[in-house]
Amino acid sequence: MNETASSLDPALLAALEQAATKGNAQAQYRLGVMHANGDGVPLNYVKAAHWLTTAAEQNVVEAQRLLAWLYANGYGVEQDYTQARHWFTRAAEGGDARAQYSLGFMYQSGYYETTPDTREMLKWYQRAADQGNANAQQALGKLLAEGKRVAQNDEAAFQWFTLAIMNGNEAAKKELAMLSARLGQEKLEQFRNAMLQRMMSGG
Repeated sequence: MNETASSLDPALLAALEQAATKGNAQAQYRLGVMHANGDGVPLNYVKAAHWLTTAAEQNVVEAQRLLAWLYANGYGVEQDYTQARHWFTRAAEGGDARAQYSLGFMYQSGYYETTPDTREMLKWYQRAADQGNANAQQALGKLLAEGKRVAQNDEAAFQWFTLAIMNGNEAAKKELAMLSARLGQEKLEQFRNAMLQRMMSGG
């Protein structure tokens, strides 16, 4: 449950604001999140955008990702897809898996006026999936199972769906069930054993 504005220790808030004003990037990020969520302070997207911008400019990747979202949706700033793409890219290049997934989706769908690009889509989905991002793992599995924009690879699709399920992705359960029905029991068992051996060998 989020704290209300009145429940946050005023001295703590003052110390956080002082640190942020003096340039502490983590304090800036924390204030940005608090204002964006109404957590301990009144909901204020303008202040959220201000503090997230200062943190993002200091290479706090979580701030870059959230700032991208604000620009994409026009919260606290004028809606600007160019800025949204810029900050999503900065965060993704900085290693943020959620931003990497967002970029992959943007390059797949053309979202936020992004030019679809299969190579970029796969690059960012792969990076996010390798970090355990369940949405990217499910997305890769679906692409590989369908074989429309990439070469069909049922075994790789099986592996990504399985990992996505292990990481809590519900959509991957339905996708894996559909793939399993198409594969048949013998092929399914072969893929399952191969994946198990790979996991046990650390590959």
